[in-house]
Amino acid sequence: MHRFLSLPLVMAIASWPGSLLALDCAALTGTDIPYAITFEVTTRRVGEAPTTQTRQMQVFRMAGEVTTQIVDSPAIYLRTRGANSLFPVDVLYSTQADDPRKWTYSIGPTVALAAGQPVSYGADLKSAGGKLRLAARVTLEFLEVGTLELSGCRFNVLKYRRTLEGLAEGHPVSNSEELWLAPALRATLASTLRTGDIEVASTPTAISADFKYIR
Repeated sequence: MHRFLSLPLVMAIASWPGSLLALDCAALTGTDIPYAITFEVTTRRVGEAPTTQTRQMQVFRMAGEVTTQIVDSPAIYLRTRGANSLFPVDVLYSTQADDPRKWTYSIGPTVALAAGQPVSYGADLKSAGGKLRLAARVTLEFLEVGTLELSGCRFNVLKYRRTLEGLAEGHPVSNSEELWLAPALRATLASTLRTGDIEVASTPTAISADFKYIR
């Protein structure tokens, strides 16, 4: 599991006003109420015993964009913002709050994908000052449609495979990831990332509108 270096950060923790309401499956899919998903993140490396940790993803939906916070602890989180979770634009690591980053792509986030017809595109990640952090070629492929049940709610999901090849500050990077995206929730509900001999699987265990959020 990727961990961030710890740096001082001032933040506020609060309860979302709607969190006092009981979980409403129809509201989760039919409105833009914020919610959080708890994941069990299991890391496997060849020749070693697997390790498992808990992680939370907080999702805030607005017209035209979605903000996602992947939270390891109140002081360690990754915040992304974009049209959808497949194409994040703004990126902020809490431990590097003075270095916000931005993704740019050679295609738009509304590209249509059909089964068996992968799409290849360029993706660059730059710091606010313009420094190139990552230059990559990405291939995104739609695989199948399915359903996922979580906390008594059933969600339609789309399965994708995303592969990445590129250079991160001069060093070669390569990985492959399978993702299960829930269009109604505008977020990825499960994923399996493979980098070399390391596999990281994020499996959802609960979804709730009752959570502590960071701002």
